[in-house]
Amino acid sequence: MSTEDRAGGQHHGTHDDGAAAELDDLSLDLTDALRGVEGVVEVLDARPVVVAAITAVADGIDGGGPRGLVDVVRTGGVLTVAASVATDVGQATPETLARVAAVLRDRAGRGSGAEVVVSVTSRVIEPPLPR
Repeated sequence: MSTEDRAGGQHHGTHDDGAAAELDDLSLDLTDALRGVEGVVEVLDARPVVVAAITAVADGIDGGGPRGLVDVVRTGGVLTVAASVATDVGQATPETLARVAAVLRDRAGRGSGAEVVVSVTSRVIEPPLPR
């Protein structure tokens, strides 16, 4: 059986609502933490655009609560964390991404006992061009 957690990831095997809620809470916590990382302008949805759009529509129909933008998936003893951030053009992107990865690894790994695998993608947002 495969179920989708509210953070947008796939779980294989049987998981109860408590495990899904734990991943939801972790996704929200990680999303909030990334907003405070130097060089991060915005935290973007890490899920594919189509999945994010379908989820947004479903949440509108069933009144789903707040959703984190960081994708968190637990498979066995491995916790996979994926984030997408917009970075400031005035900061070195590799350094910003290293800070983001460190925050994700540290916060996701707290007390979980799981191996944490982190993936971070970035988008550079420049100021609008003058017209």
